[in-house]
Order: sequence, then C-alpha cells, then structure tokens
Amino acid sequence: MPYEIAEIRQYIRDVVREAKNTARVDTGFLKRSIRGDYVARTGIVEFRQIFYGAFKGNSQLVNIAQRIMPNDLPWRVILEDEEGNERIITGITKTGRKLNISKTLSLAGSTFKIKDLINRIRGKKKDDTTDSDRTTD
Repeated sequence: MPYEIAEIRQYIRDVVREAKNTARVDTGFLKRSIRGDYVARTGIVEFRQIFYGAFKGNSQLVNIAQRIMPNDLPWRVILEDEEGNERIITGITKTGRKLNISKTLSLAGSTFKIKDLINRIRGKKKDDTTDSDRTTD
C-alpha cells in the first residue's frame, strides 16, 4: 500500500519528537542532531543522530522507529560521529528483511599505536631488550 507524502512525514515527526523527548541531555547536542527525512528518489525514510560511542548514552531512536514505523515502509537509522563519518545501524529493506549492524564504530584509528606511545613516554626504545658490551669485540 503506497503512502501519501503527508502520512510519511507524520510518521517521521512522531519518531523524531519521541526520540528527542527520551534523549539524554548534557549539552543538547544529541537532541539537536536527531532528525528524519524521506528520500523520494529511493523511497526510504532516513533517521539521523550523533553517535557518542559504544556506551548507552544515545537516544532510543532505533527502538522508537521500530515501534512507530509501518512494516511495509523501508527506513534506516544513520549514526554520525563528531567527525562526520556515517554508519547505518538498522533498518528494513524493501523486501521486509530487518537489517542490523553492530552499533560500535571502529576505534582502530584512535588507539592504533598506544603501546608505542606508552613506551615513548616511559623513555624506552623498541630495541632495548639486549644488553651488549661492544668494548670486548
């Protein structure tokens, strides 16, 4: 059953309104980042919000969208980190399959060389494991 654009926008408003009411408020950045839009050329509803990390400090946007959105209307939730990187978390495809992806973003870039940093702070070099006295050679 095709939906009118006005009906789709009402579903979007309901989801966004409830997600903003349940969002955690520290600075208000999370509440301001929650938004939704209907992409007419693909026919998919997109919800977006900022993603603070793997801890449970985000809003309940995914749960609210699952509860309010109709089953035959495809939608997805996109999380953006503070640097603008996007990650699609969950949604429903046009065939009705649910799409779930892990909520943790890759942190490989931030802790990439942590052991090297710790060793530099301590003043150790990488090849300090051998004791050699070259005076006897």
